[in-house]
Amino acid sequence: MKFFTIIKDSSERLPGKNFLNLGGKPLWVHTVSRFEEYEVYINTDSSRVDKEHLQNSDMVRIYSRSQEHIDWELESQSRGSPVNAMFEEFLDTYVQDEDEPIVLFHVTSPFIRLETVELAAKLLDEYSSVQSVQNIRDFAWMQGEAEYEPINFDEGLVSRTQDLPALYLSRGAFFILTKRSFKINKSRDARPRYFYELDPIEAIEIDTEGDFNLAQAVSMGIGK
Repeated sequence: MKFFTIIKDSSERLPGKNFLNLGGKPLWVHTVSRFEEYEVYINTDSSRVDKEHLQNSDMVRIYSRSQEHIDWELESQSRGSPVNAMFEEFLDTYVQDEDEPIVLFHVTSPFIRLETVELAAKLLDEYSSVQSVQNIRDFAWMQGEAEYEPINFDEGLVSRTQDLPALYLSRGAFFILTKRSFKINKSRDARPRYFYELDPIEAIEIDTEGDFNLAQAVSMGIGK
């Protein structure tokens, strides 16, 4: 099994989030260090990503993002994210065994456990991909042109939350698949796919200042 991630130097919603201090470590180190017993590959455009804080740095390979993908990301609003292209580049360059489990993860999910990923990877015997999700049973709306539209309930009924259809929220903790399944589907969520439900702590994903404040509180609690 190999692990692959993408680390950006800059972030729009939470500036420098990948390098914020969480539990005495930069955020990206906090997550990467959980997987160091496996080979970890980091695609980055930042000079701040180095092996100084990693205990088992021999298992981590850091390489520079291509200019093509840097330019593409600058146009992501119209072109979409280049993540699939960067992932395919990694597969073509570093993965020979087409049936080896590959974990695409994001360092903004700092509480995901290696044991969880290992259990999820076993499902590749039955599915082409496995991705992390959070199961939410609550009243949900989507913003429309003039009004908020209910997604999973009838506003004319007073329902119990436990009776509502579940919402599955994508979490960037991991997408697990093989090179073979990616090449067939050209997607990180190759079909048939399995949604692997995370507990509330592992599902924490840092995108905003509020997310980071929550992560800090959790980190202090786990430490104690």
